[in-house]
Amino acid sequence: MAWYLLCAMEIDPAILAAFGPPPDGIDLLAKQETAIIAVALVSTAFATVALGLRIWARNFQRFGMMADDWLMIVALIFTYGTLIITILGAKAGAGRHLWALHPQDVSNIFRLLYAYTYIYAGSVSFTKLSILLFYRRLFERGSAWFHVRLGFAAFFTIGYLLSIWSVAAALCQPTEFFWTQFLGVTGGKCLDINASFLSLTVLNLVADLLVLVVPIPEILALKMTTKKKISVCAVMLLGGLVCVVSAVRIWAFYRFTVEIDITWVEANVFLLSSLEPSFGIVSACLPSLRPLYRRARARITGKETHSTTTGTWYTNSKADRIGNSYVRFGDDTSRSGEQDDIALTSIGKGPSANKTIPQNIILVRSEITQSTNQVQTRGPLRHDSLDSY
Repeated sequence: MAWYLLCAMEIDPAILAAFGPPPDGIDLLAKQETAIIAVALVSTAFATVALGLRIWARNFQRFGMMADDWLMIVALIFTYGTLIITILGAKAGAGRHLWALHPQDVSNIFRLLYAYTYIYAGSVSFTKLSILLFYRRLFERGSAWFHVRLGFAAFFTIGYLLSIWSVAAALCQPTEFFWTQFLGVTGGKCLDINASFLSLTVLNLVADLLVLVVPIPEILALKMTTKKKISVCAVMLLGGLVCVVSAVRIWAFYRFTVEIDITWVEANVFLLSSLEPSFGIVSACLPSLRPLYRRARARITGKETHSTTTGTWYTNSKADRIGNSYVRFGDDTSRSGEQDDIALTSIGKGPSANKTIPQNIILVRSEITQSTNQVQTRGPLRHDSLDSY
């Protein structure tokens, strides 16, 4: 009790006047700074490595950088912003009990939280848009219903981004009242901050779910074996991890709206707002890393034993392997210059050994490769394909 009274004597009078005394038995020396910074650094490092490997895979397969890759780089830049603000927030006092801080500390934390709103929205939104561009390229010849789903998800994602930026801009008048209100400054007013933040976190989860389900009907309609469909769906549904983090973030924001000890629970808000975009980037990059995995496995084992190897390549040569099974992506006809790597709308045997493969067509070859100490190299890969999973 004497320790508690000693701590109570050191509490800033302005904090006591605004929030009342601390709960019994609270440790005012507790802090979460180290844990917050460590987790944020590790998750962002994973996102950086994942995107770096994705770009490496692009160069390794000679695809070249595409629009979804560039957009993911933009998302990573915003994610670095969330990392910086998370670190600054932890050092400013987020993750410490409110009664261990001064009004200026609380004001500084809320200033960072305000900036966080803009940067976090950019990181998650550009990640989603990159994923949608990937879907569009992967299912370019998909059904009309697919393109409707894709367009709606993109519209909702862009709408979320503009909405959160607009709400943040209009949240308080003047804007700085959002953080100066803790300094006893008068002459400002704010909208319902708690309801605004909570509703926007829910909208973000809805956007995550929309992006997650966009490709599923198209994948299920592909002429693949059930095993391969499950494999492809599993890769696409890695984004479900982001939905889990987004749902936990809603819980963190709910606690933020009901708890008095706002700076203590704010630690979870900062941390999850850094984790979610990092998870999003990692899950979005994993489907592109399969070729690197195969290459690493081949180098480690030194051979491929009775394994089915399937690859997608661009070719202008004659087929010289009899009995191979070829799978065309797209329709039965192709026009010069098209990106014909999507949809699996037709599957057929051929071409024969003496038939020239048409120009600007991407084919998939499945063959049983006998044990060999050398890995066969193929022509330059041009685009992603579902069959590469």
